[in-house]
Parts: sequence; C-alpha cells; structure tokens
Amino acid sequence: MATILAGCASVSNGDDSSGEQSTMGGGSDSTGTTGTGSEDGGSDGGSLVEPRFDFVGGRTPTDVQMNPWNLANFGHTYHIYWTTPIASAYADGTIASDYLEDMTADGNELALTFPDGWTFWNGRDLTAEDFYVQMEIERFQDPEASQFESVELTDDSTVTLTFKADVTPNLMKAAMVGKYQITPRWIYNDYLTRYQEASGSEDRSAVTEELLQMTVPVEQFVDEGLGNGLYQIDSFGSAETLASKYEDHPYADRTNVPETRIIPVGDNTESLATNNELDRVSWIRERQRQQYPEDLQNQQQIKWFRTQKFILNWTNPHLANRSVRRAIISAIDLPSITAAARRYIAEPTQVQTGLRSSIHDQYLGSDFVDQLIDYPVETDTETAASYMEQAGYSQQNGTWTSPDGETVSLDILTRTQTGQAQPTQVMSDQLNTFGIETNVNAVGENYYTKLQEWDFDMGWVWHVARALWHPVAYFSNDFYGVKADDVGSDGPGPTGVPDTVTIPEEVGAKEVSGSGVEFNPAELMNELPSSTSQDQVVERTRTLSQWFNYDLPAIVYMQENTGYAGDSAHFTFPGDDKKLDTNYPGRVAWMKGWISGQTE
Repeated sequence: MATILAGCASVSNGDDSSGEQSTMGGGSDSTGTTGTGSEDGGSDGGSLVEPRFDFVGGRTPTDVQMNPWNLANFGHTYHIYWTTPIASAYADGTIASDYLEDMTADGNELALTFPDGWTFWNGRDLTAEDFYVQMEIERFQDPEASQFESVELTDDSTVTLTFKADVTPNLMKAAMVGKYQITPRWIYNDYLTRYQEASGSEDRSAVTEELLQMTVPVEQFVDEGLGNGLYQIDSFGSAETLASKYEDHPYADRTNVPETRIIPVGDNTESLATNNELDRVSWIRERQRQQYPEDLQNQQQIKWFRTQKFILNWTNPHLANRSVRRAIISAIDLPSITAAARRYIAEPTQVQTGLRSSIHDQYLGSDFVDQLIDYPVETDTETAASYMEQAGYSQQNGTWTSPDGETVSLDILTRTQTGQAQPTQVMSDQLNTFGIETNVNAVGENYYTKLQEWDFDMGWVWHVARALWHPVAYFSNDFYGVKADDVGSDGPGPTGVPDTVTIPEEVGAKEVSGSGVEFNPAELMNELPSSTSQDQVVERTRTLSQWFNYDLPAIVYMQENTGYAGDSAHFTFPGDDKKLDTNYPGRVAWMKGWISGQTE
C-alpha cells in the first residue's frame, strides 16, 4: 500500500542535518543561551541588521518532486518547509495542533476542524477539503489495511475520521502526526473521483499505479503557488532556494524577517557553519566551541524520542542463554560507548526498559521502574563473570568457553558511519577485554537490507519506529522496535525470540518462580496501538518493559537529544514561553515565525 510517510525519524536523521542533526556532546555540554522570541514581528523601529535567515536543509530541489505518493524522488524534508503540519508530537507525550481550530476524539471518531483565513500562495483557500482528498485517497489505496473505516467531509470546515477499532484519544491524534497540507484539491480530485468510481481492487490498483507515476515538479509547485507555508519560494536551483515571507500567511505578523535561504545538505555543510555563513546550525558542543563563530549560540535542547540499540540474536547458541545476555550488558561500558558516538548529543541508558526514559513516569511509573533489574551501566566484570558462571561457562586462557567447550565468539553488524562504527568498535574492544571474541562487520549503503538477513549475533539499529514520545514507537514488531515472531506463525522469530515467553510474576525478579506470566510478545506489541484506555496502555507497556528488562532481546545503549544553535548577533530566538519540545525545534521555530531579526 502506498501511503504518505509519517516523518519517521527513526529511519534516518532526515535531510535537515545542519539545522538540528544530533551531534554527540553528552550532558556536560548541555549549557547554552536562550533567546526571548516575539509574537509581533520583533523590535519596532530601525532597519534590520540582517534581512535574510540562512540554513542548510533538505535535498537539492532540482532532484525532488512534490507528489507525496511518488516516493521515488519525493522531497520528504524539502516539502516540510513549504507546507502546513496538521499536528505535532511533543516530548511530554501530548499531541497538539497550532493549525487546526479543534481536534476532538470521541469514541472511534476523530473530528478535525480547519480554520478560515489560510490560503495557498496562489491565493486560493486552504481548506478541510484539501486534507479530506489526501486522507480519502490514502484509504482507498487499500481499504482493508487502512486503520480508517471512513473519511468524511462533514462540512466545509470539518473532516471526520472513523477508526475501525476503538483506540485511546492520544493514539487517534497521533495518526495525524507527520501529515501535511500538501495535496491541493484541484490537483488530486480527479484521482479521488476515479477511486470512488472504481468497481473493485483491480480498478483501484490501476488508479494507484498512475498516481504513483505522477510528478509535481518543484517548478510547477512554485509557478502554480501550490505551497502554503510562511515563506514562499521565489527561486530555486541546485545550490540554493530563495524565499520571501508570504504576507497573507496567518503567522506573517509574528516575524519581521522578510527573506530566507535554504542550502541543500552537502559536503560543505560544516564549513558553511564554521565560516559564519549560516544562521541556524546543529547544537554546538563545548569542545567544538572554538571552531564556530561567536555569533552562533546554543538555543534549545530537548530529550528526543530516538534511541539506539544492539539487537541480541538468540539464534546464536550462547546468546540463547539469558545469563550470557546479562553478562554482556554487565561487561560493556555504556558511557564510553555513548561518548564514542561523536556526532550525537546523547546520554547512556540507565535502565533497560525498552523505552526512552523521559516517558517512564507517564507510561510505567517511577515505582515500577525502580523495581526492575538494575544492570550495570558502567563495566562490572565481576558481575559479568558471575552471570557467565551461572550459565556454566568458564574461562580458558582468558577466553570464555561454553560447557561444551566452545569458545564464545560473536559476529557484530554495524554501519560504516562513524556515529555507529565507533561505538560498535568500543563495545567490541570491551567484550574482547572481558574474554569474548568478536568480529565486526561494517556495512554501508545497503545496511538495512543486510540487517534483515538476520545473519549476525549482535546488530546495531535505531530503537524507535515512529516520531512519537509514546510506547508504540518503541514496542513495534519490527527491527526498529523489538522484532519477535510473525503473529500466527509457529516457532521463534528471525532473532530467536519465541512466540511465547514467560516472565516472573514479581517485577524485578531475576528468575521465574512458579508458573510466571506467559504471553506472546508479538501479539501484545500489535495490540498496543489499539489500546482503548490509558490504563490499558500502561498495563500492556509494563508487561512489555518487564519482559525487555528480564529477557534482554536488545541492549538500548544510548538515548539521543536534539537541539539547535542560532545567530544571536542578528536574530532573536524563542524562549521558554514557546512550546518547542518537539521534533527539530529550530525548524519549527522558523516555520512558526518565532524567529525575529534584530534592528539597528
């Protein structure tokens, strides 16, 4: 099924790398300055010190197009600068919209009320119908697989989405995260009409095939005024996009910055920043400070939803033993592994719950987390050795050997990018020091294809499947979450996780006493998104987190933060009064008009 991508940041950093791509710094580098922002266009009087705001982001516009269903060359990041988001996820777990007048969940219905006064750059009204066309086309492409029973244009300003199953209001709203006003009704209405008139799946597939081939070149997007963002494209080329403020935009009075320039991500990104040619860059680590001009000052840092992990493949006979898995996490040093990820602002994971710790209180509770198994965060070879001995292993000439006399050797798969290759090598060296042999295989462009061959003992990958601060982003039955078996299949999944697991009745117990609690992790992960109450979300999440903590299907070694720095000599940036604890806060501040120019 072809659908509009929901901005899943777990797959990659995206193309907005200069603006806010993570760079490793750790908690000690978290200091910075915060501007005060403005709702009324900045300071009155005088001329602007700098009339244009420059940053790096997105692919080369001549290489992308703007039909969201034609994924081959869709501008996944580029389009975000010029279109309006429906809703956003925030670090406190809330889903909200600055665009919609109202977003109300009632039963299995989600009603979206669209505002008046918004227009495309060509002056045509931006309406509820534009979004209705998008969502109905998406549903028609595969009605059976769609989560929506129906999509209705209830009136001129309201779109009502009816879910097939009752889910919590927050999860219903989360379905709107990553959606944008990118489908002008007059461009896509003909496709919708043909879907509506299709007599069956074969006819629908024919419409879909044609839609997947259709392109909306950036030239057409500009010439026909198909955007609706705060800034309107004036010109574009392989080297840059130049845009000016769209004066009819509802946010236009918030900022006095009339122009902006976006440079595609490339090899010159870092030099542009250090040569003081950009007004928004990545968060600047303390040890980098001298490389950057004084104008660029850190503005805001948040605890991001993204984490990184090493999958433990239980098909390896050693890793099939729970005590060996516990020995491995005890033998490695998470702070130094995290520090080796030099491109990231990150912190080592303290408790193995399978979740980002910033959502522990909301979905687990501190009392629950405090009861879980507290594995060493720093290297503890004594504890690691005791786990190996519990499994019947012994050291022969400094190398751990199984009860059958087999030397413990692990094949580790990672990416060639330094942000993953270096932490993997640090971990490998630590395991070698402990007495476990390793072989590291670093793969480049085809990494995810190689990963899904499952021919490894330990494998690096992100640990978050959706751009949300919610348990469904971490407990999904795929490699971005926790890959178990395929629901309904017999036997274990590709990493050896069985279809049925047993955990202790007592939270934090290291062994099962009595019958324990038995469940199918794949089924429970698939049921989590359809939870009908917050209590049910918490109950299911606690079960999955206890299992993750007890059985260690993976080791989540670091949790990422994200932030940005800005040119404080020429611009004023938003302060704490603006809600920016969201994905790419610097980009959002620019899109909402919360960055203003200083005057002389």
